[in-house]
Amino acid sequence: MRSIEREFKWTVETEQDFESFLSALTSVLGVVPALKEVKISDAYLENSTGTLSAEKVALRIRQMDNSWEATLKTRTCLTDGLACRKELTLPLPPVQDVNQALSELKKKKEWEGIKLTDLWVKFEIKNDRQIYEFAYKSSQCQAALDRYCIYAAADTLPCREIELELKEGKMEDFMEIISLLTKKSGLKAAQISKVATAEKMLKR
Repeated sequence: MRSIEREFKWTVETEQDFESFLSALTSVLGVVPALKEVKISDAYLENSTGTLSAEKVALRIRQMDNSWEATLKTRTCLTDGLACRKELTLPLPPVQDVNQALSELKKKKEWEGIKLTDLWVKFEIKNDRQIYEFAYKSSQCQAALDRYCIYAAADTLPCREIELELKEGKMEDFMEIISLLTKKSGLKAAQISKVATAEKMLKR
């Protein structure tokens, strides 16, 4: 499945920041959206020649509940919290762990012009995510409250973040609710992504 991912990220420093966001969201919508909780494990990949990083491409294997998939996306720098990038998803068959998922991906040999036979896991991110789906005017949105850990080299870094993704609808309505939630919550736009943070950890 190919799509354009459009999302906005806020920096979260304390648990109270999550409460401030949910309070702002409730104030804007008038109701509290239904909550869904999921556990996500992401393994970000590189090849032997380092071309994925060189070409600013992120390739990952994701496990969410009992489903596995590979995702290929252009890596984008955040601009005042807003990111837009191309995303392509490939479902993988049921496997037991990341190594088996990696083997399944390698069987394709090539995907979107990228060689897959020499992939290895560069870093991992494990995420406890709370999801709130809602509509604002024409926009169908998904808010993700993330409590996650990055595992890069020998380092582990616990982090928090809020993402708001536009699933469908007009960009102007999406930008309007971003502005409202930012003002009401007092949160600041994120300046660095999960992937960029992990890359910095690897360079220490």
